[in-house]
Amino acid sequence: MKTNIIVLLLLIGIVLVIPLQHVFAQIGAAEQMMSHMRFTHTQLANNIDQIKQLIKSNNTSEALNLLDGMELKINHMNTMFNDLVWELSNKGH
Repeated sequence: MKTNIIVLLLLIGIVLVIPLQHVFAQIGAAEQMMSHMRFTHTQLANNIDQIKQLIKSNNTSEALNLLDGMELKINHMNTMFNDLVWELSNKGH
């Protein structure tokens, strides 16, 4: 009888722990994406200041190169945002 109760408790524990691990993994992935998006946003803000300085000093070719790099970062950030929305929608948010 005690063995059956222990086995039942172990099975209940396994059934409850596996979904919780999945939830925690999703939260971790969403937090990582948000952190990376914040970092990319900070980089883009710094690039804007650099571009303003380059344009003021008539260094337009370097400013254009920096803008091309920013475009790539913005596209990457859009992809991360879409992935984040998809992750959160799977969690029911």
